[in-house]
Amino acid sequence: MKWALRSRMLFGCGILICGAVYIQMGLYIVHMIWGWQSTFNLFTWCTHWMREFGLLSVIHLLNVFVAGTFLLIIYYICTQLIGGARALKYIYKLTDFNLTTYYVERYPNLSLRKELVVIHTDEPVALACGLFRRRIVISSGLIQLLDEKELEAVLYHEHYHLRHYDPLKTFLLTLGVSTIGYIPILKSILFNYKMVREIMADHDAITKAGTPVGLGGALLKLLGISVNSGFQSGVVSSFAAESTVNDRIAWILEPEKELPLRISGSSLLCSVFILIALFAVFNVVPH
Repeated sequence: MKWALRSRMLFGCGILICGAVYIQMGLYIVHMIWGWQSTFNLFTWCTHWMREFGLLSVIHLLNVFVAGTFLLIIYYICTQLIGGARALKYIYKLTDFNLTTYYVERYPNLSLRKELVVIHTDEPVALACGLFRRRIVISSGLIQLLDEKELEAVLYHEHYHLRHYDPLKTFLLTLGVSTIGYIPILKSILFNYKMVREIMADHDAITKAGTPVGLGGALLKLLGISVNSGFQSGVVSSFAAESTVNDRIAWILEPEKELPLRISGSSLLCSVFILIALFAVFNVVPH
């Protein structure tokens, strides 16, 4: 299976699952507040039969569950946006404008004039950040650590993430995991999506550089180096994230070898059962 197809399938499945659950909960809230009737809503159906059996206390718990989920969504979005704003503020504080101008002009084919930021810190930093105001951030410490070919490969890699809005897409999937993580397949989708996107960015970098040497060297040098907490946020994607780096090195060494997606059978079965409980029952039980 091609990497691009894997990426589309994983992102599509994750968004479809999250969207379906959120829509059902949203319709239920609309029904509870304004009395609007939906022809297909599991939560409305649940409250109907709970009233029939006199389980009003369970209805209250369901109301708290649905309302709590939406409050959690709002909380997560706000905390991540605030964290992203703090990260950008921290980055701006450390920006080396002379080095930024130098490297923008050094790689004119990437058109990085509004996207590349070079910061002054001894810590080797390479990341893509921002949902809509996207940035590639590298540090003076990274420039000192890597040779020219390795730095070039890192820039190609991060530029791929920016061109395809990967920080935004990862943020959307992470939102689902953080708010309806009781559907276990979402965690597997997020992990595999990150791996696939990193490998696709690596492939793009290798293709443009003409050799895997620079990218492989950069990964090995950055292996195990953690990112300062000031750069950590749901809208930040680090070049050498520990969760995917081993798979990336394995792919660079054996690019023809198929890397399987890590989705356990128990996780899949459990998720199917939960989704059936949320949606399919409504088709077979009358109002």
